[in-house]
Amino acid sequence: MLDESLRQRLEALNRERISAPAVRPRPTAVAPQVPKSRRIDPPHTKQKHHALLERGEVVSNPRGTHLMVSLPASELWPDGDSFLQARHEQLLQSIDFESDDIRQSFIQAFPSRFVGLDLETCGLSGSALFLVGVARFHDDRLLVELLFARNYAEEASVLCSLSERLAGAETLVTFNGKSFDWPMVSDRWRRYLLDREAPLPDLAHYDVLHHARRRWRDTLPDCKLQTIERMICRRSRTCDIAGHMIPGAYDHYVQTGQTAEMEQVLYHNAVDLVTLVDMAMRLAG
Repeated sequence: MLDESLRQRLEALNRERISAPAVRPRPTAVAPQVPKSRRIDPPHTKQKHHALLERGEVVSNPRGTHLMVSLPASELWPDGDSFLQARHEQLLQSIDFESDDIRQSFIQAFPSRFVGLDLETCGLSGSALFLVGVARFHDDRLLVELLFARNYAEEASVLCSLSERLAGAETLVTFNGKSFDWPMVSDRWRRYLLDREAPLPDLAHYDVLHHARRRWRDTLPDCKLQTIERMICRRSRTCDIAGHMIPGAYDHYVQTGQTAEMEQVLYHNAVDLVTLVDMAMRLAG
């Protein structure tokens, strides 16, 4: 039998509130500091061929001002001028001057009376265009001219400068231009009533896409411009921007003035023009 004093102490302890064992608290997780979303200029925009906006000059005409970037195509296609000259001389030996084939018209118009055209726009038909890329010969070398609207208000001035470059041309060269580029130019031309001042010239239109499909549809996975560029012209581009991103890139540039994506867009257009002329000459035979 337990001692009476011991029993009383045990009962007293039983009636006391027993504290829970001390537990070391878990350290509170600190949420990482997440920076606000921002666009980061990719490293490749520092490369030489992406300093295009810095090379631009402001052009004034009756419809206002815009930026023009002019560069020799040889910067993008080092052997281009010699290839075009040799190929043209070869084709001249077999040309049929009585033929109504558009490719024959191109051979006759080359080099001084043809214009290559490629647009960058804010969307599909009816939207604004902000960049008109032109390829033409000047001083015996292929020249790429990028007529760039720095904001939406400069579109009319860009079109006015395009009019000057179409004067004297006989053949227009495009890639899918019959379906998109030329109808877009015509629509924006009428919007700004430029047709009252200088109607668009009636040019022979050499749409390279249609001839490329006939020539290569059975040998290439598709006849997209960059597929032909890679598999036929044997050139691959770097630092490019996807076409579907271009409208958003322009709007971002207008809103913020940040140039990283816009440099990519200008480069994209310039390379498209070089490949356009390359394909036109390859398909002319």
